[in-house]
Amino acid sequence: MHRTLHAFRRASDALLRAPYVTAVAVGTLYVALLLTGAFAATLGAGGRLVSGWAREVPISVYLDPRADLAAARSAALAIAPDAEVEAVPAAEAMRRLRVSLGAEGRVLDGLGDDALPPSVELRFGDLTQERARSLAAQLRAVPGVVDVDDGAVWVARLEALVDRARNLGLLLLGLLAAATALLVSNTLKLAVYARRDEIEIMKLVGATNLYVSAPILVEGILQGLLGGGLAAATLVAANVSLLPRVREVLPLAARLAPADVLPASLLAAIVAGGALLGLLASAISLQRFLRRPGR
Repeated sequence: MHRTLHAFRRASDALLRAPYVTAVAVGTLYVALLLTGAFAATLGAGGRLVSGWAREVPISVYLDPRADLAAARSAALAIAPDAEVEAVPAAEAMRRLRVSLGAEGRVLDGLGDDALPPSVELRFGDLTQERARSLAAQLRAVPGVVDVDDGAVWVARLEALVDRARNLGLLLLGLLAAATALLVSNTLKLAVYARRDEIEIMKLVGATNLYVSAPILVEGILQGLLGGGLAAATLVAANVSLLPRVREVLPLAARLAPADVLPASLLAAIVAGGALLGLLASAISLQRFLRRPGR
């Protein structure tokens, strides 16, 4: 315990004695961890939105214009009694399309109210893709059905896009972590080089490599914790500030809570990742120095 406290005390003194080196190292870690955290938060929020939207996508049963809409609704309700089933006449479908287009709805002025087919829409509070596909197959038996759209194709495409972005993100994060470790290690070399006389004297009087390196390794950990803590605090502030604005622009994001975008596990990973990067950078810079002949 005494040796650990001694190493922390020496590391803290070293950070205060070299404020420029400390600021550069902490700043480098801060920028890298901030970019990493922002990217991970964006991917996580996107995945949650896609997953939530997939559970709420309605199943649409498109009917022949001559079909009995009431009978089709009853048949659909018998197949999925837990669903909210709505019969949508052709005129209502056209009206909704105009509303969804907003100012651009005037491009539909030349079309009649029967341009779209009547349909029956089934909505569920929670619907998996597997059940959606199963229900779509059963709903093809509804009288007058022409086509059934379960939305699974679009959801699958969105999920595939998120998965590809996540895989690419992991690759980029790995490269970013390696580049950050090298940059910080080069910065910490200055601190190690500035203490070369101190290290030389300790080695001459019989100090072990562990005794010499422990404070420098702790110094890297402290710098990583500072960089990670600042990055996490910045992300929390940005999340609290920007999320309400995103909800206004993107109604789909209304379901996202601050903890959905920045879960505690991600914040902890940012801080722990900063400590790990700082330790790795310190080990790289220190090991090269200790391996010099005569050390």
